[in-house]
Amino acid sequence: MPQKYGTVKIWAAAALLAVAGSTASTWQLVASRQAHLHAAEQLALSLSYAAAQRVAVSLRSMDVMLTELAEKVGDPADVDPSLTDTLRSKLDVFPEVDSMGLVDAQGWLRHIIYRGGPPRPVPLDISDVPHVRAIAENWRNGQLFITPPIPERFTGKTVVLLSRPIVGADKTFHGSAGMAMLTSFIDDALASVVPAEGDAAGAFSPDGVLYSRQPRDDRFVGRSIAGSGLYRAYAAVGGAGTSRAAASFSDGERRIVGFTPVPNYPLVTAVGINRARIMDGWLREVWVHGSIQAIFVGVIFTLAMRLSRSERRRHLLSAEMLATERAHVESLARAVKERTAELNDLLAALTESEERFRRIVDISPLPLVLTRRADSRVVYINTRAAEAFGISQDEAVDEAAPDYWVNADDRARMVETLAAHGQVHNLEAVLKRSNGERFTALLSGATVTLRGELLILVAVLDITERKRLEEDFARSNRDLEQFSYAVSHDLQEPLRMVSSYLALLERRYKDKLDDEAHEFIAFAVDGAQRMSRMITDLLEYSRVHRRGNRFAPVGLDGVLADALANLSAAIAESGAQISAERLPTVIGDASQLMRVFQNLVGNALKYRKPDTAPHVAVSAKQEDGAWVVSVADEGIGIDPAHLGRLFQVFQRLHPRGAYEGSGVGLALCRRILERHGGHIWVESPGEGHGSTFRFALPLVPLQPAEGDPT
Repeated sequence: MPQKYGTVKIWAAAALLAVAGSTASTWQLVASRQAHLHAAEQLALSLSYAAAQRVAVSLRSMDVMLTELAEKVGDPADVDPSLTDTLRSKLDVFPEVDSMGLVDAQGWLRHIIYRGGPPRPVPLDISDVPHVRAIAENWRNGQLFITPPIPERFTGKTVVLLSRPIVGADKTFHGSAGMAMLTSFIDDALASVVPAEGDAAGAFSPDGVLYSRQPRDDRFVGRSIAGSGLYRAYAAVGGAGTSRAAASFSDGERRIVGFTPVPNYPLVTAVGINRARIMDGWLREVWVHGSIQAIFVGVIFTLAMRLSRSERRRHLLSAEMLATERAHVESLARAVKERTAELNDLLAALTESEERFRRIVDISPLPLVLTRRADSRVVYINTRAAEAFGISQDEAVDEAAPDYWVNADDRARMVETLAAHGQVHNLEAVLKRSNGERFTALLSGATVTLRGELLILVAVLDITERKRLEEDFARSNRDLEQFSYAVSHDLQEPLRMVSSYLALLERRYKDKLDDEAHEFIAFAVDGAQRMSRMITDLLEYSRVHRRGNRFAPVGLDGVLADALANLSAAIAESGAQISAERLPTVIGDASQLMRVFQNLVGNALKYRKPDTAPHVAVSAKQEDGAWVVSVADEGIGIDPAHLGRLFQVFQRLHPRGAYEGSGVGLALCRRILERHGGHIWVESPGEGHGSTFRFALPLVPLQPAEGDPT
């Protein structure tokens, strides 16, 4: 009986140990499964946040451009040609922008700037287009209007239309400024955050219209996915968050999805991690744990079997042998427990290491630095930031953030802005790398809270090369101006020599030359004189910035009087009538502004209708923070198709013999007004109907440029 009782105890203990070990292993596997799913949720949420930030950056850049355009355009039907040139240049800077357009208050497309493709007929009535009606009805809220992906009217490309209302100074609706953006800017943002094959990313509006999906599936772009499992999961989350088993509307796969609304814009980014892949990793752990547990149970039952045999032999052995056997069993039990504890510690460390690795994956194309707000210590930098500052990620952690700053004032400005607004955008600062090398960067950041700790996330954009190119461009302009002056000055001497020797040739051999030779000499002298005048005008054109006087208060009435005095002979000869309203006082260069009036009034006298005394009217009015001066005539007028050429150097609209001049006068006027911070344009109904030249001078004096005598 004691022997049987002892055997039962041995097997009961073995069963208890096996059950306890299996229970602990099962609990650990359940915890590991939750850890795998949680890590996948955090990765999906981080990736969707990165995609949302990248989309927000693109939209913010386009929104700023649209806001500036809406503020600069007073009336879409009357747009300054220089603004059109500026907009066309922006297409080269922003390849995702397909076209830009201006629509008036009645829904007519008045201007469109596009990259290529078929011609766009304007004006064009698009008042029935939904987004044009929407912005006309809701312009008072002043918000950016974003359409779902639609085919572009002229090229058929899939685009997203962005629009902002144009509101005049009188707070009335004048129309809208819009641009068509290729959906590639969203595609690229999503493609950059799809971590592995089998994963997916998408962007949709809060009401369920799909803007993009990666891997790409054009069947659903621009359509509603409100009935899909993905959208139902988003609706259940109600904003930023995750879902562990959202079904894809495209391929039906169930994924662990993170949702992040795009800041300040009606879009949501979603990144899905393949659930099957996550579970495969966990199943491998199940196999490892199962194998270890099987070995553990096998060892226990093997020991139990041996102990049972020993128990049967116990009565045959002496008390000393029984005591020795019991000591041996206890030693083995302790060894098994210690080994089990070691295995559990190793598995816990492995799980923790994998989770940490997944959370710090570099997902951003920009350098990112995360610091504690309390002590300004670095919590984490991504791979891009480590490369930018020339340090390893491990060395940066727990280092003081000011070590990266060159000027303490830059850091103080950033801290003050973050404290006041919670975020900062495109703050320019000079930073340094670990080797002491300095570089200029644009900093954007925001305060975030993670696990109850207040942190600051900063994105760093290196603009050192862009700053260098701007300086090179300014230096090239100065060199070109000096070169123009030198060439113009040095060419005068050979021309004077040609004219002098031709005149000497005609005087000395006057009786020996026939009429045709005299005519040839006259042509040569006239060409040399015209070339001399052109060089003189070009020389004056190049001196506008270098030889101008300092800006001072200038009464335009006196300036106009001086110009008319210089033109007195031409006025008397043509019998012209000059009428002028009272003109304002501005800040500028009196001699250069006199030259503007002299050129404009002189052109009105020159290009008059035959056998008709010219009439010229000069007036001024204040518009949009500037004085707009008008010089109107009743002369031969200008074909509207040629208006854009008038202010270019050496551009003439008539044969050389019809009217005198070098073709530099209006270009000189434009350059003078640009120096004053203004601009010039012309309006004409057409040939035979006169023309009106207008130029604008700012009410606030222009800040002097470097090297300018002002």
